[in-house]
Amino acid sequence: MRTDRRHFLLLPWSAGLACAQARAQGVVGAEGLVGARPVQIVVPYAAGGLTDNLARPIASALSARWSRPVVVDNRNGGGGTIGTAVVARAPGDGHALLLTAFGYIANPLLMKQLPYDPRALAPLAMVGDTPSVLYVSTHLPVTSVAELVVYGKAHPGKLVFASSGNGSSPHIAAELLASLTGMDIVHVPYRGNGPALNDLLGGQVHAMFDSVASLSHVRSGRLRALGVASTAPLARAPELLPIAQSGVPELAHFTAGGWFGFFLPASTAPALQRWLHAELRQVLEQPAAREAVERAGVEPRNLDLEAFAAYLRAESERWAPVFRERNIQLD
Repeated sequence: MRTDRRHFLLLPWSAGLACAQARAQGVVGAEGLVGARPVQIVVPYAAGGLTDNLARPIASALSARWSRPVVVDNRNGGGGTIGTAVVARAPGDGHALLLTAFGYIANPLLMKQLPYDPRALAPLAMVGDTPSVLYVSTHLPVTSVAELVVYGKAHPGKLVFASSGNGSSPHIAAELLASLTGMDIVHVPYRGNGPALNDLLGGQVHAMFDSVASLSHVRSGRLRALGVASTAPLARAPELLPIAQSGVPELAHFTAGGWFGFFLPASTAPALQRWLHAELRQVLEQPAAREAVERAGVEPRNLDLEAFAAYLRAESERWAPVFRERNIQLD
């Protein structure tokens, strides 16, 4: 994989900005958006998934706030690239927003050719992040991270990790775990989180990284949770120790998880970007939206535009070596 792939993802969006600003004259009015056209929130994943479940209450709150339709448009496929391309090619007038996740930084590392130019998108607002929990099937004879590592090393090529897709945060977390411990795992990508979780519950696969929302299956006895990939225990599950505290030396600094955020065409005028960012932050602080975010197992994060961009750069730089060392890519 060429090294420039991981750098052009988050380059400053200054190219062509003067022309974009000229085209965008008049889009910022007293109410921020001109005209009564619906606003489209593109979710590049299937309906019913975690990103979609976050998008819908946010869309409803924005619609009420703006007195205009705000619709969620699911454009699933291509590991998130199809929906992402829709917004990358949209006019920068504030009427097309993208709500996406880890795939935004993963796809330029995963794919040699993208159906859009990553420089055509700009970060708008972070919704939050979620530490990954390591779940295993109750059919697997392990009850701790240390036992899982022993089992995986004793059964090379037999331990099967599910994920919501190639290059997804659960996939990369599993690859990082295998890389650090020397386990030889099998990765099975699914078309979304739901099907992967169903097969884990059914025992067709052995393990999976997923959000804290799946702890309900642990409490019902259908799954085991071995640890959380965070630096400290979770407030909602204090009994679940960080994987870094599992006693496996190679995992002493192990952290992994996902995040969710809004993006928009980079051609959008800076004034409109700032207005939309402020509007989203107002909505995300409303009780209904905040409850929906937390119910999904996502920790709200209030970052300004510059801090969100810096966060994305750091994430890209952090995970690029994992993609390279584990040879994770699509033709």
